Amino acid sequence: MSSKKPIGGTLAIEVEMRAEAAASIKALGQRIERQLTELQQLGQQVRAMAPSPARDRKLAEYDEKRRDAEYRKWTLIVQREAMGLFNHDDVEEIYRVPPRLS
Repeated sequence: MSSKKPIGGTLAIEVEMRAEAAASIKALGQRIERQLTELQQLGQQVRAMAPSPARDRKLAEYDEKRRDAEYRKWTLIVQREAMGLFNHDDVEEIYRVPPRLS
């Protein structure tokens, strides 16, 4: 017979909640990675275009996606803080949002 007792009561609920939060953070990180890849590709397209209305539309799309990436990164930081993780140097290094373009 095993000497380990099953987790029960409030500890079991806390373990499950932390597992769900970790899964949510992982999924959000993956979404941000995909979004940053798309953003970099879009930025390359904008930089390659000559000034024109089409470039202006691409630039507006880039700006919108960039703002969304910043928001998602902020959301990730908030979720990490809710789990007690307050050092976000790794987030800043891994999820670098490209600069604004003009």
